Amino acid sequence: MEPGGFLQPHLPSPPQSSNGSQAVDSLVLPIARSYPIKRGSGKESAVIDHVDAKLLEISRRYEKRFNPASRAGVEADPKAHGYETFGEAVKDLEAITDVVWVTGTPTLQTSYLLSIALAVLTYLPSFPFHPRPTFRILRKLDLAFASLLQGSNVETGERLSGFEGLFGARGIDTTKRVRMRGIVERTRVSVVEVAAKDSSVVDNGSIQEVVTDEDTATEDDVSETADYEDVADENRGNWEMEVARVYEKTLILLGESLEAGGFD
Repeated sequence: MEPGGFLQPHLPSPPQSSNGSQAVDSLVLPIARSYPIKRGSGKESAVIDHVDAKLLEISRRYEKRFNPASRAGVEADPKAHGYETFGEAVKDLEAITDVVWVTGTPTLQTSYLLSIALAVLTYLPSFPFHPRPTFRILRKLDLAFASLLQGSNVETGERLSGFEGLFGARGIDTTKRVRMRGIVERTRVSVVEVAAKDSSVVDNGSIQEVVTDEDTATEDDVSETADYEDVADENRGNWEMEVARVYEKTLILLGESLEAGGFD
């Protein structure tokens, strides 16, 4: 049993895909359920309890960041200590992002993904710049938000579950779209500011490889460090390109939807 009384067997499971495994492995977003979780059901309650517990755990580890005292007893409970790199936080945030996306339930996806995006925005300036996990999770959130905004998966073109009938193609209401736009714009500014602090870069691999191939994202990625002198100029150029791409799909669709609604 997980924190919050959540039983693992109740986790929403992605349906078996008819596509080849290679095509599925290349996707950034996991395969979601083909129909949303019933509102008010036991499964919905289980998902909410599980995600809330995980987000609370992540928040507590963030609050204990860089705190040597929090490492006491770490061998007994590795999750009890605070985060020491942004990559560690991303690993946990990305895992819960996948759980939320797999629910195939727009109401849960929208609310929780906004919370996760806000957490990314909040945590990012608190750590040295860690390009690979930073751009990896921002790309995943960008694809998720863009998919919800247009009602279909931007990677596969398939219509999302829960976007039938009254929910419509514009499944995210105006209030949430305005909130999303605020988070997106502030995150873009924050990434520029954090990336500009060259002396605090934590990374030694190719950004392009990571943002285009999820298979390269391993536990080793979050522990790799290198002096800035060892980071190639070519990778710095890749960082600059990725900075410009932060939430680009979401921003375009938000602009279109808010202008259409007269809220630009």
